[in-house]
Amino acid sequence: MRTAPAPDVMTETQREFQRLSEEWKSSRGPATTVAAMVKHPAYLAIVQLGETAIPLLLKELEQQPDHWFAALRAMTGANPVRDEDRGDVTRMAESWIEWGRANGYRWS
Repeated sequence: MRTAPAPDVMTETQREFQRLSEEWKSSRGPATTVAAMVKHPAYLAIVQLGETAIPLLLKELEQQPDHWFAALRAMTGANPVRDEDRGDVTRMAESWIEWGRANGYRWS
């Protein structure tokens, strides 16, 4: 199991993640492309949060699948999504959740 960051670090990361995530989601429209989504300043700032944000992204995928895959790839160097699942956000999210658990990430 991965060692959890100190509670104050995690709380601050959670707050910042929540703020940035809300900004990212509220700024996109129905026609926004994935390429544009992952270049948004809030999305890029989430990537910069680093490893402490990985469980937050995995939790987010579990609760409401969304396009967090590029962020997770950038943070982890992994890509557990099977070729046949590309484009299926639900299946892609399931692959990442499975990867997270297999790699010792915990979220509630």
